[in-house]
Amino acid sequence: MTGKKAGIHISSDGFEYDRIVIPMFKKYPVEKLIILRSNSSPYTDAMDLAGKFLQKIMDTPVDVELVSVDIYDFNEVFVNTLALIKKYASEGKKIYINLSPVPKLATVAMISAAFLSEYKGQVEIFYATPEEYLTPKMIDLLASVEKHENDDSELSKLHELFMEKGTAVGVKDYMEIPVFPIKDITDMDQEILQVLKDTSGVNSIESMVNAVNRERKEKITRSSIQYRLERLEANGLVDTEREERRLKIRLNKLGEVYLESSLI
Repeated sequence: MTGKKAGIHISSDGFEYDRIVIPMFKKYPVEKLIILRSNSSPYTDAMDLAGKFLQKIMDTPVDVELVSVDIYDFNEVFVNTLALIKKYASEGKKIYINLSPVPKLATVAMISAAFLSEYKGQVEIFYATPEEYLTPKMIDLLASVEKHENDDSELSKLHELFMEKGTAVGVKDYMEIPVFPIKDITDMDQEILQVLKDTSGVNSIESMVNAVNRERKEKITRSSIQYRLERLEANGLVDTEREERRLKIRLNKLGEVYLESSLI
């Protein structure tokens, strides 16, 4: 065992056992393992298989907590990871994020959460390289299927589709990954973002000023709010659109995620 402090491991479920379990006993001592458990998938057989690996992990002498998420939803993974980091790091715990079994989009979300957290000094992120990948062997086996003229087996069809498309077929949708601002956002900036969220956007600077000052004893000047809006737009948190003489101001997706993370 290394001289590292025992801590909270955060990872996801998947088709992995060794790369989740071995690091906890060899390199990164574990106090508790938190698994982001995928709560939906159109592939029931894959879900069942992931469940079998998860059960094996839960049979180890480790305290395991499951957190149900849509593992393919950036915002959901980001917010849950950030909340877990804050919950345990605020108690002085060390956080280890194990990316070994984590899908690509969730990987970016978990890294972003660690980077944006005020406790990032207590977080270590690691990826365990396996001694051997089994996927290439599975691909070799699939490629060894001989395609006969009248061979219409499912394996043969899968081989043909794989050779044509690769590991995935088509594009269902697009999910933009936020690039979070490096500069700190002030309390006043967050108040402006909250107003934009509560009002679903405003149609002018004047409306923005009135909305911000509605509940405030100390009023904020129009020039100050306009300056802050320009900074928020430069940081990619709000969008503006001019229609004739009106300036529409809206909270965008990044702004929503950033605001939500600031409230955790």
